[in-house]
Amino acid sequence: MKTILVPIDFSASSRNSFCYALELASRSNAEVILFNVFFPVMSPPATYEAADVIVALEEGKVKELELFSDASRKGICDETRLQAAATAATDVSEKIAALDKVKVRCVAKMGGSYEKILEAITQYQVDLVVMGMQTGEAVSQAILGSTTISVMQESQVPVLAIPQGVTFRSFKSVVFAINLRKLPATADLHLLRDFVKMLGAKLEVLHLYRTNEQYDKFNAQPALEALAANLEGIAYDVSFDICPDVAAGIQEFIREQEADLLVMIPQKHNFFERLLDKSITGQITAHPLVPLLALPSGILEQLREKREESAPAVH
Repeated sequence: MKTILVPIDFSASSRNSFCYALELASRSNAEVILFNVFFPVMSPPATYEAADVIVALEEGKVKELELFSDASRKGICDETRLQAAATAATDVSEKIAALDKVKVRCVAKMGGSYEKILEAITQYQVDLVVMGMQTGEAVSQAILGSTTISVMQESQVPVLAIPQGVTFRSFKSVVFAINLRKLPATADLHLLRDFVKMLGAKLEVLHLYRTNEQYDKFNAQPALEALAANLEGIAYDVSFDICPDVAAGIQEFIREQEADLLVMIPQKHNFFERLLDKSITGQITAHPLVPLLALPSGILEQLREKREESAPAVH
């Protein structure tokens, strides 16, 4: 992992997302791009060239981002010292030094947040997006759509969504909620394996059946063999349960495991499905307990297509 994109709006939730990104970057020697998308409060005067005004506005936002970065990093280091004093930790100097070494680049763009975030992922060759997510707004998310959920569904790289009010803690237990009847691409499982390995965490794979009939009919052995082949090198367990409400079942499992992170592969839903709140990911993000890592769906097929396009023709 080389580049982490952190879209922010200068809120307390943004600072929390930045904190998570710094922690992850310090473990992987990645660069953090602090990213702000904005619309001007008022239109520029007719006497000014629009392009010049946009450049000036973006430069002004970059300065705000730099101040935000400096203040946030100082606050994070101060909090680390206080936590170390309270727990008698001895590695505080090393941890602060690692956080200070993280390179942070500030970028501001005028426009729509969803579109600009996706553009930035491609432009800066981003490996991970870390975003905040608002809680308790399922109705507005269903009708208007959530930027975070939209990015999760369209991004070609993993997206880590941090719930409002959830502060950073070490990742010891990671829950991967998956429908084993639709096992993800090999590359997705490798992304998960490498991420869990970087965190030094234990992985709990969860498959939920909605009915007893599904439990009786499903042969899980091929899926278990695929997991064993693609999750080699990390510790993991697989759990099966029956729960008509999948979102509620996932949340309950998170509580039981005292998990620090939930991993899912969001599926695309049309407007009416979102309106009726059919998306399990949407329900989870409306009332999240822990950060959610969304893996991109079908990345293996995308990589295969790119290889085929670049391969020389055989005559």
